[in-house]
Amino acid sequence: MAELVVRTKTKSSLRNVLDRGLSGTFPLWGIVAPFLALVCIGGVVSYTQQHDPVRVWEFIYFVLALMSFSVCSLLLKRLASYDSLIVDKQGIKLPVIMGTGLTFNSFIAWKSVDSVKAIVSSSDIGKSYITINRKKGRPVKISLNQLEPDFVEQLLLATQMWSPSSYHPSLESLQSALRAEARVGSTASHTDLWEEELGRRFAPTNYVPLETGKVLRNSTLQVVRQLASGGLSALYLCQVDGKQLVVLKEAMIPKLASESVQQKAKELFERESRLLMRVEHSSIVRILDCFTEGERNYMLLEYVNGIDLHQMVQQNGPQKESEVLEWAVQIALAIKYLHEREEPIIHRDLTPDNIVLRNDGKIVIVDFGAANELIGNATGTFVGKHAFIAPEQLRGKATAQSDIYAFGCTVFYLLTGAEPEALSQSSPRALNEFISEELSELVETCTQLECSERYQTIAQLLPVLRRLAAQTKVS
Repeated sequence: MAELVVRTKTKSSLRNVLDRGLSGTFPLWGIVAPFLALVCIGGVVSYTQQHDPVRVWEFIYFVLALMSFSVCSLLLKRLASYDSLIVDKQGIKLPVIMGTGLTFNSFIAWKSVDSVKAIVSSSDIGKSYITINRKKGRPVKISLNQLEPDFVEQLLLATQMWSPSSYHPSLESLQSALRAEARVGSTASHTDLWEEELGRRFAPTNYVPLETGKVLRNSTLQVVRQLASGGLSALYLCQVDGKQLVVLKEAMIPKLASESVQQKAKELFERESRLLMRVEHSSIVRILDCFTEGERNYMLLEYVNGIDLHQMVQQNGPQKESEVLEWAVQIALAIKYLHEREEPIIHRDLTPDNIVLRNDGKIVIVDFGAANELIGNATGTFVGKHAFIAPEQLRGKATAQSDIYAFGCTVFYLLTGAEPEALSQSSPRALNEFISEELSELVETCTQLECSERYQTIAQLLPVLRRLAAQTKVS
């Protein structure tokens, strides 16, 4: 199962000195010392046959010294070559040599991290530090000068994903400083990816989002931090009763809309939310609650730890066909469950952004189009990602086949790494000839412009997906 792994080469003055010294003396420890050891071994054999064996130990000690010198130099050279800092869902792996010293217990598991903080230098961003405080053991201080510039943003993003409780507010200051630094430069940095990953579904804000620390729902819900905001909606990471992490999705009906339109939009949102709260499926995020407070509408969602498929492709490129098929089967089963309920549910917003690959490798659909519908109904404008939206849904007539169209577009994106062209039939083989014809044809059928020409139900395409998934495992 593909997983997000972030790595970078670190800079270390001690490692550079050690590497240059060992490289310069290689003829001595790599050639001369081994050669002398071999000569001495031959001398020992000859000496023991003609002289007192007691004197042999002097030769043996000399041989051992030469061999130790070569082996230790080789090990140090090998040690100096380990310069990567690696971050994944398990934790942070530090190189043994960092900066001007050695790092002991170089692996830091996320579960052992108490907090990750930043000390930001106002004069030079490169002189800033990230400090990883462990629950047991000494803290680890990493200078930004030791890291590749792009990696710092990736480390912040990884901390948010895999250890949100350790994410200290001081990292927001570091993030702002990095953004300012990036704007000064003439070329784009990984800051662009940061902006995209946390805000790509939202336009620039035109209303005031909730502040960190704001409490809602009779003081049982506290905003930990804002994840993204814009337009008339926002996304927050929150805590319930100071314990459980949840995601709060906010939508606000514009006051310019007529009272009757506002009331109708609110009723539709509440109906959709209540309907979603009865959904119970392992591949669909649980909707914990919905409520209205201060003229804003909220949906409380289960917090899912993992990486969304859009970000997975952004970080790792197009995915293997076998991986995509495994995910596609899980997604299709979840959509089938929604469509075949006694009160069928059309998802309306099935995109890679809304599908998360959990840390255990399972797929979870984490968002629905209910909030978009609320804003759309109130403003008369469509809200959503046009590249994944079926033509009939853009016309305001979403059907089960609209989700099938979005499903095909999502599979196309995972296979090619390119967003599908809006209101068009998508063919993965047009971009990658190594994709199997059958899978490409499946995507083409899903993304037909006319509903009648697509698969009529998600259940119809499941057997095809399962057969293709089985074939890729065998091959």
